[in-house]
Amino acid sequence: MMRKTVLAAAVLAAPLAPAAALAGDDSAPGFTHVSCKGGANEIRVTISNVKDNVGLIVADLYPDKEEGFLHSPGRLYQVAFAARAPQTTFCMYAPAKGKFAISVYHDKNANKDFDKGAFGLPAEPYGVSNNPPMRFAAPTVDESVFDVDGGAAVEIRLRG
Repeated sequence: MMRKTVLAAAVLAAPLAPAAALAGDDSAPGFTHVSCKGGANEIRVTISNVKDNVGLIVADLYPDKEEGFLHSPGRLYQVAFAARAPQTTFCMYAPAKGKFAISVYHDKNANKDFDKGAFGLPAEPYGVSNNPPMRFAAPTVDESVFDVDGGAAVEIRLRG
C-alpha cells in the first residue's frame, strides 16, 4: 500500500514540479517508476529507432506555448526510462485535457544532459512529437502539439 501512495504522490506532483523526473525500474537511482495504467490524461509514448540498450530515454512534456518550448524552464515535467532497443515505450501524464508537445533524447551516457557537438548540433539521438521535419531549425510548438482528451498515444522516431 505504501508503494501505491508514493506512486500516486509522484504522478500528482510531477506536473507541478518542472524539474521532476520519473524513471523506469532499472534507470538511474533516485527516480520513481510510473507505469502505464490507463489513467486519466495518460500519454502512451513509443520511441522508435532506439539503437542501443544503454543510457536513458529522456522525455519532456510542454504546454501548447511557443515561449519556452524545447527549453527547460518551459517544460511541465520530465521523465526518464532505461533505453530499450529497438523501441522504448512508457507513459507520461498530462496535468489536464488540452494540447501538449513532447521532446525526447537518448541520453546514451546517462549524464542527464542533452549533449551537443560542434556548432551546437545534437550529439545524441533526439525527436519531437508528430516527427516534424527539422532541417536548419528546431520545430515549432504548432508542428509538435497533439491533443490529450482523456488519453493519447504518441510515436516519436529518434533522429541522429
